[in-house]
Amino acid sequence: MLSLITTFAFAQALIGLYVLPKQTIFNRHYLYLKTLIVLISIHLGIKLFLLSVLKDPYLFGRLNSFTTFSYGPLLYFQYRQFKGQKMSRMHKGLHLIPFLLAFLLYVSCLIGQLPSQNPALFHQVFEVFVYLLMLSVASYTAYLLWKLIPDTHLPSHERSLLLQCSAFFMISVFMGYITSFLNSWLGTQWDAHFFPYLAFGFICWICLRFFLRQHAATQIGFKSVASVRETYEKSGLSEMQLQAYFEALEQFMRREKPFRNSELSLDDLSQALKISRQQLSQVLNQKAEKNFYAYVNDYRVQEMIVLLKKHPGEKIAELAHQVGFQSKTTLNTYFKKVTGYSPTQYQQFLSNPVQEAS
Repeated sequence: MLSLITTFAFAQALIGLYVLPKQTIFNRHYLYLKTLIVLISIHLGIKLFLLSVLKDPYLFGRLNSFTTFSYGPLLYFQYRQFKGQKMSRMHKGLHLIPFLLAFLLYVSCLIGQLPSQNPALFHQVFEVFVYLLMLSVASYTAYLLWKLIPDTHLPSHERSLLLQCSAFFMISVFMGYITSFLNSWLGTQWDAHFFPYLAFGFICWICLRFFLRQHAATQIGFKSVASVRETYEKSGLSEMQLQAYFEALEQFMRREKPFRNSELSLDDLSQALKISRQQLSQVLNQKAEKNFYAYVNDYRVQEMIVLLKKHPGEKIAELAHQVGFQSKTTLNTYFKKVTGYSPTQYQQFLSNPVQEAS
């Protein structure tokens, strides 16, 4: 069963690594999450090699992976990036010191053949090692849960992603500890890796689902409107009615700014304008020559430009949340399409226009 769970989790990580290059692997906004999946795949790959190839259950159980010390810091870095809070290299380096020390210990153990040369020392060292890595994961995830649960400013899908990953990591630590405790006190033979590796598989799946949804959100607004023109040929709306509806829509968007609601839908807009969903869709495609997503996001970009000029020092993530963007990826995609710049480049241009122009 343990081999099956490890294989399941490893397969989830590999699927993520295979799909990500085709989606947003070169996008730095989710660099830390992608690094997390890479390290989880290394972790599980080594364990699967020990269990299925070398068939060494002793090393599988005792030789704990150094990569675990990176999981908490990487989630923390991703949280800071979602919040638009920059971190210096020194700050990141300090958080990664335990990971680097664990890596050196791991390599030294293998080179020195410690498990076979000095089994007693190996057992003592890695018994402490496992408690330290559990402490690392638990402390980071507890902090993130404490920060994320009351946070209403972070876009809901990014907040949900971090909450789910943090919760699964916390559960993996808790269940691993409970299993070890029961084995020690009751003499049971349950493997403490079962629940953590099952959690790793779910974490990889959660991240993969998030990336795929982000990719779909950035692509949905760029579909050609030419293919939908024939749909409206027999709708019964005259050109005059279309124009009147379009003018009412434009006035409503400028006056009420409904696009600031990140959950705004086509149905919401049609109800506000008191026209049918199909009629609104026809107005958008024939008069604005855009679908709903592109139309609304263009308004969000224009509002973002206004806010950047009013508040040049404000964090981009905060402004994006104010204008209705749910993710920085979608913001960057549409902002660059409209202005030719990324939001960060545009903000830098506003701060130093003379230097940028030269």
